[in-house]
Amino acid sequence: MPSIFDLHVHTHMGSPDSALTPEELVAEARRMGLTGAVVTEHNGWPRHDFELFAARQEIILVRALEVYTPLGHIITLGLENHVTGPSGGLNTVRQLRREVERVGGYMILAHPFRFLFDPPGIYTQNILFEDPANLPKTPADAAKHPIFELVDELEVVNGGNIEVENRFAQGVAKALGRWGTGGSDAHSVQGLAKGATAFKGDIRSEEDLLEALRAGDFTPVEGFHVGRPDFYSRETAHWDASLPLTLPR
Repeated sequence: MPSIFDLHVHTHMGSPDSALTPEELVAEARRMGLTGAVVTEHNGWPRHDFELFAARQEIILVRALEVYTPLGHIITLGLENHVTGPSGGLNTVRQLRREVERVGGYMILAHPFRFLFDPPGIYTQNILFEDPANLPKTPADAAKHPIFELVDELEVVNGGNIEVENRFAQGVAKALGRWGTGGSDAHSVQGLAKGATAFKGDIRSEEDLLEALRAGDFTPVEGFHVGRPDFYSRETAHWDASLPLTLPR
């Protein structure tokens, strides 16, 4: 049996925009059959308090931060607190990378292509590609962005994205020779496990999870929340090049 984790969840304990309580997260995750969840708070959930709660649960909970950077949101495992902010440029992400490496952590670029396909104005709303005159024409073009040299993985299934954003991310992961992760980005019970990640091994701790992530021993999953999980990998990821680069949201 694989271990199924939602790698991107927010609760009201550390994310002011979330209505999800930790108790609701656990109850819904158990009902759906999730093995566990990575709690990616915006502001952080103090480790001592988090571990007291997590130790009493029947699912595996792992603490993380969703860090704001000038090049998007990055899910970081291993950090105690934020060490960078949203200002600056690529060097800010390099600073974050150094700190994550120091603590033996892991970095996942969250929803990298959100808003890329919305009709642009003077600028797009996508953080990586803001100039409408210089949008990537293919996933291989997008994969050349220097951010991908600084993160360990990218999120290719995000429950808050539209389909074309996730499909493009899958194509980029394939171009990079990476696997891509899945998470719901849930801020309430609705949508939990809309994106998820399946691990072949038995994941029972943060250390197990980090080991499996580094080994690439996982597959993104869609549809787990409705009982119809669709497992896929970079070998089956396909980008339809006929899709236009601006689509109605």
